[in-house]
Amino acid sequence: MTDTSNMCSSSENWQPPPAPAIARFAAPAAAPDVRPVWVLLEQVVRHDPAVARTVGDGLDLTGRAKGFLLEWLRSSRGDWLAVVHYEVHFADGRETTQWWRDQRVPGYALLPRQER
Repeated sequence: MTDTSNMCSSSENWQPPPAPAIARFAAPAAAPDVRPVWVLLEQVVRHDPAVARTVGDGLDLTGRAKGFLLEWLRSSRGDWLAVVHYEVHFADGRETTQWWRDQRVPGYALLPRQER
């Protein structure tokens, strides 16, 4: 049996140290207020009509994608940009998806979404 009497965590008053400050967040940081949204993909990624071929196993960038709004940012021209994580599916219908994280999306390309 190991003697734990001299270990910090054996004291009932022991508290772990705060996490180190990284990037632009001070430690400890509160969790962001995340809101469910729909991302209108055709407003975010525009199709070049000069490219007339179809790629059956490519990413499906049509319709809307399930996402989560993390933060709002303002551009120097007054436009609102959302920081969003959103899920992109493949055109061939495979179950695997890609999550695009921390993407800047124009505010006009978002709709509120109800979680079920």
